[in-house]
Amino acid sequence: MKKMLAPICFFLVTGCLHAQSEGGWSVTSSPDAVRYDDVFFINKDVGWTAGGWNKMIHHTTNGGLTWSPSGLTGNQKYLRCIEFMDANIGLCGSIRGNSQPASLYRTTDGGVTWVDIAGNIPQAVDGVCGLAKASENIIYGVGVWSEPAYVIKSTDKGLNWTFKDMSAHASSLIDAYFFDADHGFVTGSKSELVDGQMTVTGGVVLYTDDGGETWTEKFNTHNVSDRVWKIQTPDKIHFYGSIETDLGNTRMIRSDDAGQTWEMITVDDDYYYIQMIGFIDSQRGWTGGNETLFETKDGGDTWAKIPLGSTYNRFFKINEELAYMTGRKVYKFERDVITGIGDPQKYDPIHGMTVSPNPTPGRADVRITFGNPTMAHVNVFSTSGSFIKRIYDGPVVAGEKVLELDLTAYPSQPYLVVVNTNEGMISAKVIRR
Repeated sequence: MKKMLAPICFFLVTGCLHAQSEGGWSVTSSPDAVRYDDVFFINKDVGWTAGGWNKMIHHTTNGGLTWSPSGLTGNQKYLRCIEFMDANIGLCGSIRGNSQPASLYRTTDGGVTWVDIAGNIPQAVDGVCGLAKASENIIYGVGVWSEPAYVIKSTDKGLNWTFKDMSAHASSLIDAYFFDADHGFVTGSKSELVDGQMTVTGGVVLYTDDGGETWTEKFNTHNVSDRVWKIQTPDKIHFYGSIETDLGNTRMIRSDDAGQTWEMITVDDDYYYIQMIGFIDSQRGWTGGNETLFETKDGGDTWAKIPLGSTYNRFFKINEELAYMTGRKVYKFERDVITGIGDPQKYDPIHGMTVSPNPTPGRADVRITFGNPTMAHVNVFSTSGSFIKRIYDGPVVAGEKVLELDLTAYPSQPYLVVVNTNEGMISAKVIRR
């Protein structure tokens, strides 16, 4: 009996140490980027990341220790999402950001070469914001954040596609999650007429149980400018959604019954721009956007800021011990890391904006400097949260664009000019004298 004591004590001690270790984040060796929009791993070591305006896909075979370019070296599109069916067959979606159409790339050799198969979609699309593998052969795609809303579906591993107009349910779609071939969610926003103008009036979660033929609205935030940006689950029971919004406090949504009912939760009473959300288990998770990353250890009831990188967009869980997150770099969470590496990288917006004169007697010029071609919505809100007007909607080229802002018919008070693009959001306050 005494001989068994040491092994038992050893396992008890190591088990306790493991339970006490909360894990931490480190920064992988991924090259600097404005933002990596998506990442996908087929196991703990082998993965790919889509690099926004990096114009290429990067590949790792050693868990992020090293990354190498993986095709699309001459690409001129904004790469938004990436998903693999298996070790060889993968898809990567882009967003239209100039006069060129959006692309949907497919590889059959693990990312060595990619072919644009957007022509296999029966209707031209403005982009693919999210991809979700549903079964061995079936994959769904959604788009686009900048409107309109549609779902595409392939039953032959991403070679041929069907198209479904989702305008009856949403104005934009951004992300998707599927349990299997028939049951799954898509997320985005819904628009309605406000004072004669279409504007986003709520972020939505939609559900299908028949392979995308019909859809049911499971949740609507009913807040102006909200989009449910990402949806994630650590266990197929607890679900979480991030809310990208232009104004108000910082919020997320949570479901404890496999996405059938949802509640909205305040992350912070102040405004922070967020897009990414992800949980390693039902208690520990993160959400963030341009400059700030929040962490929760109680399932989302309370949140605290932590220092790590910037421009977060996608969380990808491998298992209970390991996850990745994209931003300016690709970040890695490991449960057996005692202390994460703090890396509060400065957020440098790729676009800039000025409004003059400011204060204004009623008319002002909004000068926006776009760092690269992109899609842009330029909206005006009162600082109390009311939608005023949209002054631009469409693609732009790199360089300066001047828009006229006419507030002569509106009360003397502060207003907020908000520019949403593929790369995120910038805003400026203007005062109507």
